[in-house]
Amino acid sequence: MKILVVDDEVVIRKGLIKLLEQISKGITDIDEAKNGEEALTRISVNKPDILITDIQMPIMDGLDLIGKVRAVYPELDVIVLSGYAEFGFVQQALRHQVTDYLLKPVTLEQLNEVISKILLKDPARWTSQMDGETIRTMKTTVTLLVKNVMAEDQQETNEIMEDWSAYCRKYGYTWLELKQMMGHFQLLFRSELLLNLKQATGDALPALQQTASSAEELFEVWKNYLASVILYVSERRAPRNKRIVEEVLGRIETQYGDASLNLQGLAESSGLNAPYLSKIFREVMKKPITQYISEYRLEKARELLKYDAPAKINIVAEQCGFSDYPYFSKIFKKNFGISPLEYKEKNG
Repeated sequence: MKILVVDDEVVIRKGLIKLLEQISKGITDIDEAKNGEEALTRISVNKPDILITDIQMPIMDGLDLIGKVRAVYPELDVIVLSGYAEFGFVQQALRHQVTDYLLKPVTLEQLNEVISKILLKDPARWTSQMDGETIRTMKTTVTLLVKNVMAEDQQETNEIMEDWSAYCRKYGYTWLELKQMMGHFQLLFRSELLLNLKQATGDALPALQQTASSAEELFEVWKNYLASVILYVSERRAPRNKRIVEEVLGRIETQYGDASLNLQGLAESSGLNAPYLSKIFREVMKKPITQYISEYRLEKARELLKYDAPAKINIVAEQCGFSDYPYFSKIFKKNFGISPLEYKEKNG
């Protein structure tokens, strides 16, 4: 992928180039120009895939440049740079069907998101150097990774990355090819993750460190990155998880007398799968949900035995969700150190 950066201010131009170099997503060439006229020349020579241009420049401004580019290179993706005071110009630029715009000062995250959008429009255009099998394997791997990140399964995500690194070693990609491929990999991962998280941008997502100098380091960086994303997912869910658990506690409080009350039924009523509800319940309440239900029922049974003198023990057991009296008697004694009959006589 080739990118041309056009801005009359050297500091801004060089700053953007530095940010683009950190993104790496398959970027093979970054060119620059200081005005629209020079940019037209650079475009005709280098045929960039993406044009990032300022609006207000001497000799030929960004609007004129975009108009001329659209007439000759309709497929060229154009990103407009502007300040808040120039939004009227941005609106004019949008009429030229520019791909997106960036407000100055541009951050790495903003630039990353805009480039990602362009790549997502036509992934095949940027992955054409990979064969069909590799593209399919990459997509399958990313789908599995996102699924396990959302399930907060660190061990499984590590195993998936091990399988992917083994696949890449098998095909003997060069370091440059691997970096470019992992740029596409990152794009697919972020996009699918954002879709699962139901959020429009990745502003708050952990950043992937671009510091690796070998394949081994690169995959190790990815493992650390995935660990940080799992932590982000967990922390992001914490308030929601607490609310879900509070709702489940309310159901247990009103339904504890139903002998069929169990994890599966509570999960279905919460719109979750049982393993996930079990996981978040344990995280919030610091004990398994089955243990909590049993302890809650036992506490209610103890209250009835203490304050309802005429109540028969087997009836109390049934009222508290225990259909098996011998089992009720056994766990009552295990929890309170005394049998239900002894407890009733002691408190009668």
